Amino acid sequence: MKNIIEKVSQKLNIAGDFVYKYRYYLAIILLIICVVFELNGSSIGCWNQFLNTGVEKTNEIFGKSRRVRADEWATFTPMMFSQKFDGFHWFSNILGGGGTDVFLIYALPVLNLMQIFRPFQIGFLFLSLSKGLSFFWMSRLIFLFLISFDFGMLISNRKKLLALAYSFMVTFSPMIQWWFAINGSVEIILFGELAIVLLDKYLLDNNFKHRVAYLFGLIVSAGGYILVFYPAWQVPAFYVFLFVAIWVFIKDFKEIKISRKDIISISIALIVFILCMTYILVRSYDTLKTILNTVYPGGRVERGGKTIAPSYKWVSNIFLPYKDVLLKMDQSTSSAMFGLFPIGIILSIYNLIVNKNKDKLTICLLISYAILFGYSYIGFPEILAKITMLGRSTAYRAYFGTGFLDIVLLLRALSTNEKSVKLIPAIIISGIVSGILVYYAKMDEYVYITKKMLIAMIIMCTYLFFFVLRISSKYSKALFSIGVIFVVLMAGATVNPLRYGVTDITESPILQAVKRVNSEENGIWLVTDMPYPIPEYLVMAGVPLINSTNTYPFLERWKMFDEEGKYEDIYNRYAHIRIYIVSSEEEYINENGTYTNDKFEQTTNDSFKMYILPDELKKLNIKYVFSIADLENRDTENTKFERLDDVNGYKIYKVNYIN
Repeated sequence: MKNIIEKVSQKLNIAGDFVYKYRYYLAIILLIICVVFELNGSSIGCWNQFLNTGVEKTNEIFGKSRRVRADEWATFTPMMFSQKFDGFHWFSNILGGGGTDVFLIYALPVLNLMQIFRPFQIGFLFLSLSKGLSFFWMSRLIFLFLISFDFGMLISNRKKLLALAYSFMVTFSPMIQWWFAINGSVEIILFGELAIVLLDKYLLDNNFKHRVAYLFGLIVSAGGYILVFYPAWQVPAFYVFLFVAIWVFIKDFKEIKISRKDIISISIALIVFILCMTYILVRSYDTLKTILNTVYPGGRVERGGKTIAPSYKWVSNIFLPYKDVLLKMDQSTSSAMFGLFPIGIILSIYNLIVNKNKDKLTICLLISYAILFGYSYIGFPEILAKITMLGRSTAYRAYFGTGFLDIVLLLRALSTNEKSVKLIPAIIISGIVSGILVYYAKMDEYVYITKKMLIAMIIMCTYLFFFVLRISSKYSKALFSIGVIFVVLMAGATVNPLRYGVTDITESPILQAVKRVNSEENGIWLVTDMPYPIPEYLVMAGVPLINSTNTYPFLERWKMFDEEGKYEDIYNRYAHIRIYIVSSEEEYINENGTYTNDKFEQTTNDSFKMYILPDELKKLNIKYVFSIADLENRDTENTKFERLDDVNGYKIYKVNYIN
């Protein structure tokens, strides 16, 4: 039996060495296969649930489309598709009826050299919609995993098994997977890790040609990180990478050799980077100025404080893909990084104090943790929040940084721990910590978590914590890695569906009818009498749409209906817009069904309603209206609605202006 185990182990090691040596080649082959078969993880199958599209196929191989991910399937993905029809312009002629900056906001594919900072959208520029979407989803997943592994190798002193476990923990963390396609969660981690790996290679590799390549990668990483343009996560994560970078300089200091050629190449790289960022800033300056002056999200400065829940939410996150009822918040908002809080902190402090291992990286990481945790739990004075830039995040969002830190701290502690906690204390500590953690998780979601879930959580935590504390003992490293990979796959890999193609969109009779009408005579469209996300559906037909999601406000447009600025606080925001065409005899009806004389009505932080008279459509230059209502009875002397088509109950009208 022993000989069999040894032979199996030997073969596994040979296979592992092969995969490790050729991992990037294998990754490219895997990516090509995924793109050829048009595999992606989008939840666009939800359109068939939300609308009577007339398409029965969902194209799902595994998992299911999730309506809660509306910001992906109902906003971001339609926006990406719209670029294919628009010729990949920097300013879209489709979104918002035209003139929307899509490079700075939402990071849509653009035919411009600056797209190099958004490499994962490049597939849309030369592939079909389905293959472009596949490239976007699969390249980000595959390269996040690979870069995380290389980062893990650096942090763990090249311990492959721990680096592999780390890569799974990062890539399939619930927070990464529930927010996978939007807000740049993948890009923040991937570009941050890549920058650290390249920085280390640059400092240690004296080959000039290699250093030039590393500099190029650093420029792309820095630009890619900055252009995520979501400071709520960028700033907290920056503090993690900043202190890891400080450690890299300390670690490599004695080996650093900078020649005259290096100084010149670094200077050129900095100049090129500054020129690129300046070009983007100048071209999108008005956009940036408008966003900073919005009511939402605006230029707010938070002070943090009184938030700790996300740290222990990872415990109950294993159930999010399978149960979505009775949660306090939706699944995406409830998701956390799979950091095994607080065992990484406990083991790090144990190593520093008991094992007297004054590891410089551990110290750097704990300083970073103190800053982020202090902001989230205690809060900062306003001046300090501004100076540290953490005020651009919220206490809750800042846990993106501390959750990531939990994983990095744990990896470092496991790789530097030379002396395990003794057996009995390890059992006691893992049991006590698990009990406390599960108790708080239960109190946080006391209705959602059942008795069976409690038992599963206690078993999971005790198992993982025990082998963390016993990591130096025989088989503990393997048993921990196997356990954590299994659990994180269960929590994260089942979040997004695995599907193929986009025929459930391209074969839609509704979109085909919209395309046909617009191809005969191009014009600006309006969706009326229907809520979000229905307007977003039409942009996948490539038609200019006034009330597609306005990523920033068109103030001059709305001020035509609000000359005194009475409603500016309502429409001066990122917004989903619901527009009603009402006859001149009607008063406006608000959300509660009661009458109001207000032209605009705010419904949520990111949405508002507008009531418009038929004759006012001319101000917006509306040519076509998509509606479920019979608009013929809203004709006026000057404005007539001509029905052109009726598909599955959805009507297309041409607006004819008499005068």
